[in-house]
Amino acid sequence: MKPIIETKDLSITFGGHTAVDRVSIAVPENHFKSIIGPNGAGKTTFFNLLSGQLMPTEGQIFFREKEIT
Repeated sequence: MKPIIETKDLSITFGGHTAVDRVSIAVPENHFKSIIGPNGAGKTTFFNLLSGQLMPTEGQIFFREKEIT
């Protein structure tokens, strides 16, 4: 099944701190995924990358196989 949203090696660095480090995920349509982790793990930063609020330092974001990074 083709993914509705996908990331490939998505990363963002603030100064010397890497908040999201090479995250690759594919979410098929009509499926749910959970992002879990402790405070400060980068969950909100990852969501902000997906929503376009932040631009990644590296990597790509795809929506329905079209790059939207």
